[in-house]
Amino acid sequence: MQNHINTVFFDLFGVLLGIDQSVVVQYLSKLTNTPYLKTREITMGEPYMQLERGEIKFQEYVEDIRTLLPNGDRIDADRLRDIWMNSRVGEMPVVSLLDKLQKKYAVWVISNTTEAHIKSLQSQFVFLNSFNGIITSERAGTHKPHPNIFKFALEEANTDAVSAIFIDDSYSNVEAAENMGFTVHHYVNFETFQQFIQAYI
Repeated sequence: MQNHINTVFFDLFGVLLGIDQSVVVQYLSKLTNTPYLKTREITMGEPYMQLERGEIKFQEYVEDIRTLLPNGDRIDADRLRDIWMNSRVGEMPVVSLLDKLQKKYAVWVISNTTEAHIKSLQSQFVFLNSFNGIITSERAGTHKPHPNIFKFALEEANTDAVSAIFIDDSYSNVEAAENMGFTVHHYVNFETFQQFIQAYI
């Protein structure tokens, strides 16, 4: 099966770039008595992306996750902001494997964000300029996990689902891609990702 793969698609936030999410997620998981992975899925999901894209303010983000998390009323916005501000956005360990992958495959990004946001990130993070292409939900006209963003990405990359790998930290996005025939990996941590990708590099 590996022989048929010619393209690798990565999610951006939570796989290649992220705040030190574990600190924020662990704090909220303990505070709300919610399992870590469920907390992560909620707090680093769509509300986080809206915050990243500048569509909502931090206070609105807090209100959103208060509603979505069990016992969300325990969340204190000021305390969360302090923890958040001490967690800088940075490259995640997966970035260290991009060079190897790019020697063998076309490597793309699919992200629920805007073109302007990507341009601003490209000026901060040089590795973002090395991809074959970056698919934004703005350009595709639809967000993950909608199948149309994956169809758009496959057309742009001039490949098909059975020839592609898709890696994302959101289970619903991974499930949507898998249903379309992609080889997928649900990113939870670098160790399990390394085990998965080893067969391809």
